[in-house]
Amino acid sequence: MRTVDIFRHFGVLFVFSLMVIFAQAQESNPLAVPAVTLDQYGTFMVADCPTTHETLEVKLHEGEYCIDKIQIYAEGMLMRSLPIREEDAITRNEVHFFDANFDGNVDILIGPGCNREYSALILWDREENCWARATNDGFSVFNGDFFYDPNRMVVYRRTSSSAAETTYTMMIWQGTDLQSEETFLIIGDSSCYDNYHVTHRYTVRNYYSDEDVVSTDDPNEIFEPWDRWINPDE
Repeated sequence: MRTVDIFRHFGVLFVFSLMVIFAQAQESNPLAVPAVTLDQYGTFMVADCPTTHETLEVKLHEGEYCIDKIQIYAEGMLMRSLPIREEDAITRNEVHFFDANFDGNVDILIGPGCNREYSALILWDREENCWARATNDGFSVFNGDFFYDPNRMVVYRRTSSSAAETTYTMMIWQGTDLQSEETFLIIGDSSCYDNYHVTHRYTVRNYYSDEDVVSTDDPNEIFEPWDRWINPDE
């Protein structure tokens, strides 16, 4: 074998070895964000989040009526034990993994996170280098339907729904607290248009200022991501 071929052979082996080492490092990283499939609008629901993680393990300790302690292990070693207050009433033992605050690290959701069901969100706090309970406008429990938009780095929370309207709040992260920014009403029942003083089929209103954000008969004029919730079947 010629000297040039020998060096080329060892060069290929060296690059391949580096790729293997890099891949192994990624697999062993307990904070690696698991894959989440985004929809066409770049958002996803909590229900779409992965429920397993290769290196993280979450153990839930159930008290008399609800979960009272969360223990987080990485590769078999205890990283953090977090108490859950009885009044938080976390009763579902579902564990979801995803990047909730768009920082590139995996976070942990305990519970379904849907309306009328409480859930707890555990964030990886990069500044403190530890796991911490996230808060929602200062409250330690989450309820409602959450839609995450990593493109805008905001979260949309559906807080209520009726035949006439659905209420969504756009929220942003301030540290480990998810804070409300703007709240919108989506009017979906034409028989209630007079009550809301709207005249068009597709209407998004600011909840507090009582002003139309957009009101039209053409769904193509509804800006993302509201169009997916106003008329999801079209």
